[in-house]
Amino acid sequence: MNTVFIMLGSNTNPIINLELAKDNLSLYFQIVSCSIMLSTEPVGSHYLSPFLNIALEVQSRYMLEETKLILKRIEVEMGRTQNSKQQGLIPIDIDLIFWNDDLLHRDYERFSFVKACVDQLRFKT
Repeated sequence: MNTVFIMLGSNTNPIINLELAKDNLSLYFQIVSCSIMLSTEPVGSHYLSPFLNIALEVQSRYMLEETKLILKRIEVEMGRTQNSKQQGLIPIDIDLIFWNDDLLHRDYERFSFVKACVDQLRFKT
C-alpha cells in the first residue's frame, strides 16, 4: 500500500463538493484521516469566491500513474473542465501532494494553508 496525501479545494458549493469528493475517493482508496477545513481567499482575481480546503491521508493500492488518473477522473466527473480556472469556478480541485515520502506538488511549499493541512495529518498535530 502507498501512503498518499492529497489536497482538496472548491469554491463552488464547497461543503457539498468536498463531501462528494471524499465519497468518490473512498470508492478507490482507504481514507485514513482528514484535516481541518480551511477557508482561503483565492489567489488570482479571476476566481469568483473563496475556497474551502481540506487534506486527506489515503492508502492506495494503485501505482502512482493510476492514482493520478483516478484523481483526474473524479475531478472531471464532478464537473471540472479545462475552462474552470478561466471561469473562476472550481467545483473540485484534487492535488496529489505526497506519494509515500516523496513531495510531488510545489503547492506544499508555495501555500501555507496546504502545508498546514497536510502537516496536520503527516505529523498528527
